[in-house]
Amino acid sequence: AWRKEFGVETIVYSCSGNARNGMTAIIEKENETCKIFVKGYDKEGRALLHMVPARENTQDAVNNMRHLTWNLEKAIACSAKNGRSKVCIVIDYDQFALRHSPPLSTSRYTLDILQKHYPERMHKAYICNPPFVFRTFWTLVKPFIDPNTKEKIVFCHGKKGQEHLEQDIGPNVLDAKNSVDSKEYLSLPFDKTYG
Repeated sequence: AWRKEFGVETIVYSCSGNARNGMTAIIEKENETCKIFVKGYDKEGRALLHMVPARENTQDAVNNMRHLTWNLEKAIACSAKNGRSKVCIVIDYDQFALRHSPPLSTSRYTLDILQKHYPERMHKAYICNPPFVFRTFWTLVKPFIDPNTKEKIVFCHGKKGQEHLEQDIGPNVLDAKNSVDSKEYLSLPFDKTYG
């Protein structure tokens, strides 16, 4: 029911060649800064969904969730190509500042979508370089996170964090954000990661 109400099919096909629709401009705007993108795989073939909060460019919660949904669906399609049903999420807080913070309601909406509408799709979420203020944020959202989801969250900072990423995914994972072109990314086949 949610997929139909939220328009997931319309969102998914919004950037597909000639099938452009009214959602296309929304996804293109949300993606201008490449704040979320799918690039690469972990060592077992799960697609990597990268999130770069410092690149937040809009404050519209619903459109943010549409963009998140488009990228989640893309990551799932990319993983499925390798016979996998789950994805890895890499959240890189490098260069993050409070001005990039979405409202708490948007963060809760993100958790709601991940937990209620994409249950068991996340293999792991790597939270990289979390700033000091993230501890306060984490304290606020932690009660809303399902216990099974909490177990899949890995905090990566410093040399130990880099080693953990290299062990699970490979070297230079966080460098992925440095070379993403929004228009090229959106024009890729839906089941193909960037790069």
